Amino acid sequence: MDILEEIEKCKSRTSRSDRRDLVSSWTERELYQDDLKDVFSVIFRTIGCSWNRASGCTMCGYYTDTNPDITQKDLTDQFQELSDKYSGEEIVKIYTSGSFFDEDEIPQEFALKVLKFLDAEKVVLETRPQFITEDRLQRYSSEVKKLELAIGLESSNNFVLKNCINKGFKLEDYLEKRDLVFENQSLLRTYLLLKPPFLTEKEAIKDLTNSIEQVSHPGNIISINPVNIQRGSLLEKLWNERTYRPAWLWSLLKVISDVGNIDSTVISSTVGLGSERGAHNCGGCDPEIVELINGFNLTQDLEPIKSRLKNPDCSCYYQWKKELQLEPYLNFRGRVGILSDRYAGYV
Repeated sequence: MDILEEIEKCKSRTSRSDRRDLVSSWTERELYQDDLKDVFSVIFRTIGCSWNRASGCTMCGYYTDTNPDITQKDLTDQFQELSDKYSGEEIVKIYTSGSFFDEDEIPQEFALKVLKFLDAEKVVLETRPQFITEDRLQRYSSEVKKLELAIGLESSNNFVLKNCINKGFKLEDYLEKRDLVFENQSLLRTYLLLKPPFLTEKEAIKDLTNSIEQVSHPGNIISINPVNIQRGSLLEKLWNERTYRPAWLWSLLKVISDVGNIDSTVISSTVGLGSERGAHNCGGCDPEIVELINGFNLTQDLEPIKSRLKNPDCSCYYQWKKELQLEPYLNFRGRVGILSDRYAGYV
């Protein structure tokens, strides 16, 4: 399979949005400085991710929410929407389906206007590493009480980044900008994937566990993102062909339970959990396990998760264990894995 060619084919079959309003906004709760805080999250509709315009990641379908014809006026109108909805929540997360630090996507004058408006203890902004400069860090952080940069590294393994995700940058690019973020007294949030395409379940567990250990650093929140099937992505094509299954929730519990003594806070996204397109088990035990993960995010208490793994109380746990043993020998397309020799014997 030519991954680049297949990504372009999938994108060409999926239309982008013609809307000009905010993609979405919502509120939630999150642990910050040992206290639960109210969070306001918003997604601006922009021209989209620069990497997607050049190529794109295998699992990403966020470009379907972007509009190539978004204007400065559209962004201003979306800012008005934000100002009407924001109620002084202590943490604000701003998403763009791309990079907030990319001035082609979010002009600096507009970015500063948004940041000046917010009265939050912490503002989280997403960006790819190449757009992080000391000047932008200093300008943007000067407008907020605390700035946190969120980077989708996805894996610390450069082979996986190139051949499974088509990420468009290497671990070394991330590490260079991570150091710059910390030197400028800002925080970092690193997204890591559970089960990119072309990995077996066992490989995916090991890759994520290795990645957590490798990028752990004081001031770095590690956010596990179990891969979900997004419309228009190459991953959706593999899923439709039945050559990809989203991760088991047991795998997510396994990774979290093995976190151990590291310097970062670890949380997990719950997007899609328990659904056919997201990480799931048999369906019967899914709601309770998703609740366990939600509880862990808010308390950082590992004991309920470790206890559930010791007493799974569902037959699908044993099906998951058997799959981990047998999948290296399953010879059908998309499930043979690409790192099996390296991760043999794990789990």
